[in-house]
Amino acid sequence: MTTTAHGTGKIGPNAIIQTVAALREMLGDDAARAVLVRGGAGDLPDRLPHELIDEREFHALVELLIEQIGEERTNQVMARSGQLTSEYVFANRIPLLARVLLRLLPPSLGLRMLLPAMQRHTWTFAGSGAFAYDLTPTPSLSIANGTLFDTPAMAAAMCAYYRGAFEQMFRKLICPQATLRELECQARGDRRCRYAIQCS
Repeated sequence: MTTTAHGTGKIGPNAIIQTVAALREMLGDDAARAVLVRGGAGDLPDRLPHELIDEREFHALVELLIEQIGEERTNQVMARSGQLTSEYVFANRIPLLARVLLRLLPPSLGLRMLLPAMQRHTWTFAGSGAFAYDLTPTPSLSIANGTLFDTPAMAAAMCAYYRGAFEQMFRKLICPQATLRELECQARGDRRCRYAIQCS
């Protein structure tokens, strides 16, 4: 995990890039920029990051959206941002051979390969958060960040982002019908967000 001097983490720039893309997709370019202008980030579409960012920049953008467009629409934007992030990772970060192999394997074996790889790259999407998985008795994964998801609205938005990202990745690589069944959620006061991975 890469951390800053203040104990927060560095994450990939797609967290911001794809959130802006999802906002544009939902509202259109002009309305999306207007939302960002009202929140004091009107130049963001013109200066999207291309290198690792402090995760606090991403969380600040999410907080801006909650303030400007409300919790429900922010959650929709974040779910789509997670999907777009996974689509980018799938197309640009996962070797073709791995993609083909994972699709050919039974889901249980595919998860045995994919989940450890996700854990090795946790810092790229979770920053200072903690990612974990369990393969028995039912495959599951969890993500927790007690200090940064400090309000129910922020936790719900981040849950939507991660659920969208993980579900999309499993649909791309494990089984097209993959879904995540929520077992715990920080937005409800649990210490982590935990999901059972289902392929039917």
